[in-house]
Amino acid sequence: MLKINSEDFVKRSYPSILSAGGSIGLVAMTWQAVERINMLKNPGNELSCSLNPIIECSGVLSNKLAAVLGFPNAFLGMIFFAIIATSGLMLLSGGKFKNWYRHFVMTVSTILILFSLWFFYVSLYIIGTVCIFCIFGWVVSVPIFWYGLLYYIDETPNILETRLKKLRDLGVKHHLDVTVLFYAAMLGLFIFRFRDYYLS
Repeated sequence: MLKINSEDFVKRSYPSILSAGGSIGLVAMTWQAVERINMLKNPGNELSCSLNPIIECSGVLSNKLAAVLGFPNAFLGMIFFAIIATSGLMLLSGGKFKNWYRHFVMTVSTILILFSLWFFYVSLYIIGTVCIFCIFGWVVSVPIFWYGLLYYIDETPNILETRLKKLRDLGVKHHLDVTVLFYAAMLGLFIFRFRDYYLS
């Protein structure tokens, strides 16, 4: 298994993960919002993000679950990823999170991963097609949450005094392993769900 034995790796990489992941997610969600607006303006036109019968934005964006709160999910994603990207830039510029803001960023990161996992399930097993922009959102949500969790535990002294310290130590030791396994699981589920198309 892949290992990086550096105690401060999470602290050093977390700001870059936030800023890069947040920026990628923000661009993806903004582009998705533009495609949704174009679809509403020109219902008969094929969207530029529809690549094949599986990676097909029209089927996703036209589904009611793509606007579960009454407005496009992309709008919510734009807000959350903007917060994440800004927070990463704050750390990269030498700033430090106040206690309340550290809790806030962890909450946003948790909402992002939960929403990503939920819509991953929805796309595969309910809608039956996947939006390319959602893929980018899913991919960056994993390290944003995972490294965020390790950073959060490390920066919260009262948590380090509990059993979560063992999780932090194990997580730092195998941080890349967990990320790769998470991606492998998602890719495996994706290929298995659409095996008739990709493996036939």
